[in-house]
Amino acid sequence: MSASRKLWTPEEIERVVTLRRTGQGWRAIARLLGRQDTVCRYQYERKTGEKTQRLSVKKTFKYFQCDNRSEQKSDRPSLPPGHPVIMRGLWRGLEHWRGFADEQ
Repeated sequence: MSASRKLWTPEEIERVVTLRRTGQGWRAIARLLGRQDTVCRYQYERKTGEKTQRLSVKKTFKYFQCDNRSEQKSDRPSLPPGHPVIMRGLWRGLEHWRGFADEQ
């Protein structure tokens, strides 16, 4: 066992359970105890036998929920060909691939 890993005392585990039952979040509990939030949650689940509800990625990152980008409509018209922003992006993309073309 490494020197940085502390063992959990029964008092610490009871404190996690009481703090969680009073409505504290895992980050707040972890800050109070000087531990990681995932470890606090694990100790809570071990002690009480209750599984805590974890947020899925789709609930956490709402901006990733759109699967089909073509369904999103924009009020702004697209930029015309030759626009400076488009040309800058095009040239940066070509510069990225320049080294690959020289190798062949």
